[in-house]
Amino acid sequence: MSTTLTIRNMDESVKQMLRVQAATHGRAMEAEARDILTRAVMKTDAGTPPLSKMGKGKQKSACGAVRGIWKGRLSTDEVMSLTRGE
Repeated sequence: MSTTLTIRNMDESVKQMLRVQAATHGRAMEAEARDILTRAVMKTDAGTPPLSKMGKGKQKSACGAVRGIWKGRLSTDEVMSLTRGE
């Protein structure tokens, strides 16, 4: 499964720190960002299991809200438009 994520408006100093951290670990910035994001979402918060341990269908997000699986129903852009109230 391949996904593309674009991060806009990132502070230049954060980008530079990511570049240095990636070089320190001997990998590309993309690989470093992927590792950081993976570790961040896999952490447990106050007894809430990570998403990977919660099973299929409806899942709780890190903030506790229940979200449905929209795959095959709406595009990500459509879901984001609904979320924003557009």
